[in-house]
Amino acid sequence: MRILSLFSGAGGSCLGWHAAGAEHALCCEWDASAGATLAAAGFPWSSVDLSDPEALRAALSPLAGSVDVLEASPPCQAWSSAGSRLGARDPRNGWPWTWEACDMVRPRWLVAENVPGLLSHRGDCPTRAGGYAKPMACPGCYWSEVVLEEARRRFSWVGWWLLDAADYGVPQHRRRVFLVGGPRQVSPPKPTHGEPATLRQRGLFGRRRLPWVTMTEALQLGASTGGNLMIERPAPAVTAQEVKGTRASAASGYTFNGGPDRASDMLFMATGRRRLTVEEVATLQGFPADHPWKGTKVSRYRQVGNAVPPQLAEAVARAVMGADDDL
Repeated sequence: MRILSLFSGAGGSCLGWHAAGAEHALCCEWDASAGATLAAAGFPWSSVDLSDPEALRAALSPLAGSVDVLEASPPCQAWSSAGSRLGARDPRNGWPWTWEACDMVRPRWLVAENVPGLLSHRGDCPTRAGGYAKPMACPGCYWSEVVLEEARRRFSWVGWWLLDAADYGVPQHRRRVFLVGGPRQVSPPKPTHGEPATLRQRGLFGRRRLPWVTMTEALQLGASTGGNLMIERPAPAVTAQEVKGTRASAASGYTFNGGPDRASDMLFMATGRRRLTVEEVATLQGFPADHPWKGTKVSRYRQVGNAVPPQLAEAVARAVMGADDDL
């Protein structure tokens, strides 16, 4: 299958689709550092600004009719629980550009990833009291009234899944929503990993799954950490929120116990030894050790925090490709 990737970042999703056996026609990413990482990893990078209609047309019109899957991760800052939460009014809202790209290249499938905050209705949403939806003011309304409806205009079947990366072998709890559209129904990928206690309770009669991959296993910390419970589980979600008052680690963080902590401080917090490096945070995102990160340290942390875990993308890719094989 030929893939057009939009908002490709440092290539986490691209790695997943590639591992599933797909090839990329083009990977669009405007950030120069992330694009340099993409190119160094061997993907066909374009620095096209997707918000510019003329630039989008020039870059994508040659691909019309030749792309099987349009895979996109529209910028999530507009819908994240952190930040100003401007939603549809945020100039970074990439959904309109995604629909323009769909109409231009006419893919057989659409797979779009975003944060779970896009599913949530705000506390003052009129629908909570039986009122009319306000898509421009409420993420949940924008999702149901705009995103899903735009997808249904273009694809005969549309569905969405809320998945946790830890359930697919990533040493991190990272929940993401995937919108899928295409010519036929697709079942969500079956988890390969699960919470150890639950797996033990299922005994011999449940579906075989592996235990979640822990921070200790992923970072090969060994017994020297003293069995610290914080790291004997998958990491909390890696984010890319700005943390003021720091330099090298300013662009990355964890969400843990309901509050933000610097990503590069997590190992120090857990073991009292040292901070996490960019490469270690990337490991917790599921990236291979030899992924060729480019740019400043701040940029590399940001690239990691914004990425789609490759194993999660691969699970989604295999589900879609399996459905396509049955056509």
